[in-house]
Amino acid sequence: MSLLDHQVHQLSASARTRLEKDEIELTQRRAELVAEQGSDTGGDLVDQASFATQQIEIESIDRRLARIRDLLSATTVANDAPDDTVAVGSVVTLRFDDGSTETYQVGLIEEQAGDVVALTPTSPLGQALMGRQANDKVTYDAPVGELTVEIVEVRAA
Repeated sequence: MSLLDHQVHQLSASARTRLEKDEIELTQRRAELVAEQGSDTGGDLVDQASFATQQIEIESIDRRLARIRDLLSATTVANDAPDDTVAVGSVVTLRFDDGSTETYQVGLIEEQAGDVVALTPTSPLGQALMGRQANDKVTYDAPVGELTVEIVEVRAA
């Protein structure tokens, strides 16, 4: 049973498209590796090492494909929200009480574009941010107690 079996998640349309593209590319790469293995005759130690390396890559691809297929079957595409409203796929810059700022992308880790850290919409902070806009102050329950953040900027990914 998958972790996703208990909860339906949302992905932005762009993240879903990226995952679908990755699935096609990984499936093609896996087929290439399997074909290469089928053409090997066993040969010397170098051939055997190459076979073992290909097998490791195939297993890695299989794990990634399983994750992608699990996500695609257990997620829905998030409804489009206005660009200035926090939604799945939004990039949000927050100012914390100590004056520091952090930028997050709301969604599963597959939403991440570039080096922005993912913030799941089901986390306490993610839940508090959904549907809010720039300049809103949001209070949420954190492990250290109740915290307040200010939304500095909301933009589409």
